[in-house]
Amino acid sequence: MAEELVRLKPQARIVFACSSRDIDRRILEPLPYALVPQPVRPLPGRLPGVPGFLRAWRRSRKLARNLLGDLKPAGVLGLGGFAAAPVVARAAKAGMRTAMLNPDAIPGRANRYLARFAEVIFTQFDSTREHFPGRVRGKVRCVGCPVRKVLAGADRAEALRHFALRDDRRTLLVLGGSLGAESINRAFAALRGELGEFSDAWQALHVTGPQKAASDASGGGFLVRPVEYCDRMDLAYAAADLALCRAGAVTVAELSATGTPAVLMPYPHHADRHQQLNASPLAEAGAGRICQDAGAVESNTRSLRESLIPIMRQASLLQAMERAAVELGRPRAAETVAAWLAAGG
Repeated sequence: MAEELVRLKPQARIVFACSSRDIDRRILEPLPYALVPQPVRPLPGRLPGVPGFLRAWRRSRKLARNLLGDLKPAGVLGLGGFAAAPVVARAAKAGMRTAMLNPDAIPGRANRYLARFAEVIFTQFDSTREHFPGRVRGKVRCVGCPVRKVLAGADRAEALRHFALRDDRRTLLVLGGSLGAESINRAFAALRGELGEFSDAWQALHVTGPQKAASDASGGGFLVRPVEYCDRMDLAYAAADLALCRAGAVTVAELSATGTPAVLMPYPHHADRHQQLNASPLAEAGAGRICQDAGAVESNTRSLRESLIPIMRQASLLQAMERAAVELGRPRAAETVAAWLAAGG
């Protein structure tokens, strides 16, 4: 959305108010935008964490007041999550234009709190409207989830060279988000021996996540290129013919935008199981298959075998899933949200 806003208004100044987590800095620092880390913390699940949360909240509210007073922004957009809360709430109370992006099928605690302050709530899924209180449902606009245009425009040959992959094989992209997914990594590693039958036709690019278990690149004759962190997801998707991944909101949007079929293993420990709902539209459209994460390596490996191997064996099935993924894409989501922001100044 930042890229699209700059395209619409080249003079626009963009500031990200993020959390103080290392992953936020790793993602945002390389970008040409100002970055303001906040001390805000997520709402704790236990009472001993409440005093620290409240102290961080008060400091973040003060920071938000000073930040907004200095910048006097034309618009404030909450991207979901606890880091959006202090700035969006303060901006609304100061009479500034505020909007909120809710890319997951079910809004989290921060977005349920912020819904009362936002003028507009942009969502990826039509079904999300029903998960907000009735008094704010009129604010909801289903536009899809913004993704970078570069994701759909990368060159496959360049991508294969970048990751040292072969150009005579299809590529399986294995990832679990920016921090990785241990259960996906372990199930994939356990299945490696059986993937040897595809050693002449397939290879894998495995984004393991920082300090997560990775599979040996030479095991079983099946070529795997492991990388701890990938800052060129445009090239990763360009190389991919099939993905094995979680079902986070942005991942689901990227799969549709790039026309990448997927075996989706939703994160199982969210109370509302929103990743399961995120994955459902892809599965219902024939663009993905859902493989439940049961926690145990043995059961996950069995489920992964049943979901993944038939797709790798049948080119016609893979092609049908790819066509379905392309049809789900909402390529103008970023443009729609950026146009709303640009209209304010």
